[in-house]
Amino acid sequence: MNSPALPTSLRSEEIALLVSELSVVLPGQRVGKVFDAPHGTIRIVIGSGARKLHLLISVHPSTSRMILESQASPAPDTPGEMVTRLRSLLTGALINAVDQPGGDRVMRLRLSFGKNKHARRDVVLEMFGRMGRLLVVEGKPTRIRFVTGRGGLGTGEPYQYPQAPEPDDRRIPGGVSPTLPFEPLQLLPIESRGGEIPYHHWLAPQLAEREEQLLLSGQMRQRHQELNRQEKILSRRLGNLESDLGRSLDWESFQQKGELLKTALSKLKRGMAKIEVEDWYQEGSPLVEISLISEKTPIQNVEKYFHKARKGKRSIDQLTSRCEQARHQIQEIVDLRNEGESLQQDDGLLIPDHVDSWCHKVDQWSRKFGKKRQQPPIQSRKGRKNTVPRPFQRFRSREGFEILVGRSARENDDLSIRTASGNDLFFHIAGKPGPHVILRVPRGSQPSPESIEDAAYVAAHRSGWRGPGGVAVHWTEAKYVRKPKGLPPGKVFIDREREHWVAPRDEGLAGLQAESQD
Repeated sequence: MNSPALPTSLRSEEIALLVSELSVVLPGQRVGKVFDAPHGTIRIVIGSGARKLHLLISVHPSTSRMILESQASPAPDTPGEMVTRLRSLLTGALINAVDQPGGDRVMRLRLSFGKNKHARRDVVLEMFGRMGRLLVVEGKPTRIRFVTGRGGLGTGEPYQYPQAPEPDDRRIPGGVSPTLPFEPLQLLPIESRGGEIPYHHWLAPQLAEREEQLLLSGQMRQRHQELNRQEKILSRRLGNLESDLGRSLDWESFQQKGELLKTALSKLKRGMAKIEVEDWYQEGSPLVEISLISEKTPIQNVEKYFHKARKGKRSIDQLTSRCEQARHQIQEIVDLRNEGESLQQDDGLLIPDHVDSWCHKVDQWSRKFGKKRQQPPIQSRKGRKNTVPRPFQRFRSREGFEILVGRSARENDDLSIRTASGNDLFFHIAGKPGPHVILRVPRGSQPSPESIEDAAYVAAHRSGWRGPGGVAVHWTEAKYVRKPKGLPPGKVFIDREREHWVAPRDEGLAGLQAESQD
């Protein structure tokens, strides 16, 4: 629709013209039903038969209005709460007058009920401020019975009509106002100036179109903001992944430092923060300085570098894949944003179907981006496949006894306090956090030294120990494990503990026949 550019909101002169046209057709008519209208507006049916009119009221920013429609806008089958309240307040009322209190950007319908001319109720639409405000007021002093739109007032509060605007005292010599008078009818084409309410007929479709365009723009702006938010998240994630990948690609330097420290193991002492060693990986074997953690033992400092090397080498492929995935998702955001920016037509208008389709794409992408991992279904008792991991990690000793390992603090409590029998054996790495390990000992059996060694090795290995030196593991009968009230999850006390020294194994846990977790 090609139309002159409209101001951001109706001017007082336009409101005065709208009021004057309503004053011709509305007084003496009765208010019928109130209906919901598109985009959160309200439609009031006035009169009946051939004189039936449809008064549209909107409090939307930039398009607040009380205007007659030439055709009734569609309404839902079930009225909303706001419309239900307005029906109880307005239906059956007689319109006595339409005016503009104080000459400000306000429109008012003055209503009365039944034969009592003093039982008055007013419908007031304020169109100043960023957002309009619709009120139903009555009584002396005037109190609010209904309010929607701009905040600041509530039901039951007193209401004071806006004061008339201050006169413009800015005058040029001769007493003439510097602002030329505005005549709204001049905007109408000559052929559209006939009839009782020509300005309503001309302005209503233009404001409806402007309102639709503003709502479409708001929907797009909301999606753009969501895309920008997700792009920031992905960019930050990509930066962290690239930083981690850079460290992983340097795994060989950690391996070399571990080897250099290993050759100088006899020189390392607890409490040292650094050491200089000969770097026989470089020509001439220059001295290099390697940092240490003073709280750790020499073996632990050596293992720290080997652990970083193993972790870095192991994670290169995964980090590379995750970086590519993050870059792909960022590019998807860029493509969606560019597609949204291309929706505006040459005349500056947005097509609703195109906007809806684009918003649907963005919403689908957002749900895919933000969806949480689905929890596996609970195992059925009717023979369905079990997709929930069984509690505890499970191994078997070389003797065939079952070894159970807790995978969290609460699983540790469940394993050691509620699952283990008195004859079972409890294992835990000495002096550091780690999982609880239970060696199941059948009634009447005694575990062999190999089973005790296997369970101790599992406890050390699952606590993060990998050698090269040995490590101590404490063990005792499960009946000597206790948990006094008030201890945090995973924390227990043990009595009559013994110590088993665990040595490294080339095959790791592979020889303990780890069971499937399905």
